[in-house]
Amino acid sequence: MIIALFSLLMFQTTENRFSNYIGDRYEAEKASLVEAVESAYQSDNQWDTDILSSLTQNSMHAMHSSGMLMRVIDEAGNEIYSQSNEMEDHMHMMSEEMMGVREGWTEERVDIYSQGEVIGSAVLSYPGFQGYTVEEAEFIDDLTMLIITMGIFSIIVACIIAYLISRRLSDPIAKTSLKTQKIAQGQIEGAALTDSEEIRELYQLEQSVSALAAQLAEQKRIRNQMISDLAHEVRTPLTTLQGNIEAMIDGVWEATPERLNSLNRQVIRLTHLIKMIDQLEDVEESNNELTLERFDIKEFLSMTLLAFEALAEEKNIRLELEAEFGIIEADRNKLEQVMTNLLSNAIKFTSKGGRISVLSLQTSDEQIITVKDNGEGIPENKQKYIFERFYQVEPSRNSELQGQGLGLAVVKEIINAHHGTITVDSQEGKGTTFKIFLPK
Repeated sequence: MIIALFSLLMFQTTENRFSNYIGDRYEAEKASLVEAVESAYQSDNQWDTDILSSLTQNSMHAMHSSGMLMRVIDEAGNEIYSQSNEMEDHMHMMSEEMMGVREGWTEERVDIYSQGEVIGSAVLSYPGFQGYTVEEAEFIDDLTMLIITMGIFSIIVACIIAYLISRRLSDPIAKTSLKTQKIAQGQIEGAALTDSEEIRELYQLEQSVSALAAQLAEQKRIRNQMISDLAHEVRTPLTTLQGNIEAMIDGVWEATPERLNSLNRQVIRLTHLIKMIDQLEDVEESNNELTLERFDIKEFLSMTLLAFEALAEEKNIRLELEAEFGIIEADRNKLEQVMTNLLSNAIKFTSKGGRISVLSLQTSDEQIITVKDNGEGIPENKQKYIFERFYQVEPSRNSELQGQGLGLAVVKEIINAHHGTITVDSQEGKGTTFKIFLPK
């Protein structure tokens, strides 16, 4: 559209400028003829016949340039000079042929002066339409054809380039869109994009979709593993309960207090599992229902570590605390739940004779709590999943419900509820460090 508009404007501009040129040319011819007639006047109504004759001899040339005829009349109305009727008829015919004149001729009377006094007038006759000569008409036709040809050629080239660019942009987007549709339909496996895209934004889009597909695939694997683990953990106590109760109903076993206590422990295991699941849901639902209070972080950490001294002594693990007095505002109960989960995991995965350090550092705008152990560590490729619900680095079928991959998910939710962050840095065989950043 821009090319077409530009071509039209260029054609209109050329046409207008050429029309102005033709008008200026006619005005110049008029002035030239009148000036020639004035130079032929001598005095006392005497005219130089040689000059007037030269006008007649040059009339054909003048006609070719302007198509203009002239008669000279003195002040008394007498005709002093006129082109012959033959010349006029011949010029009329050639004007029709050369300039395409189809209208009647126009006469214009121009006064002739000599020394500031009117000595007569020149009657100029020219076509009513001041047309182009053959050369001018051919030039305009060639220019018009050039503009139209270049316009059409430019439009075709622009359409081809636009099509190629749009295909270059739309093909990767269409491919990515197809992948996202497959992901939405649950076809996660094989949804990662493998093509190397050179356009940076499209490359980032493809990488994001690939990362999304990988994360969803991992989530699906975690969910399937969680279902398998939960099914196993629930099946074991239920099978035990069913077998023992059926044996008591059939009279094979006597309902002694010891057997009832054993059955009760299985019920407790099921209750504990359900409680852990509900605990995570409760935390997610109460993110904005924190009970904030101000307390000393050093005293809080000291009391928390004190509760784990017995467990640490059983494995000969040394507990260390490095903290200074500092007041923070947080939900103490939920923060205690965070520290309990982190410390219990640290004791669980630290070998006998190990060490667990808790450090507290307060800056101008945040409280940093660090829990560091020299235990087993977490594989690097597993670290980004440890805060997912039900995820376990090494799932154990014989865990006796010591953990179902819910603890760190609860920790993450509580820290988020405080508008804080938690990070993990771990190396296999060297230990793990958790850092909590809380706004003061």
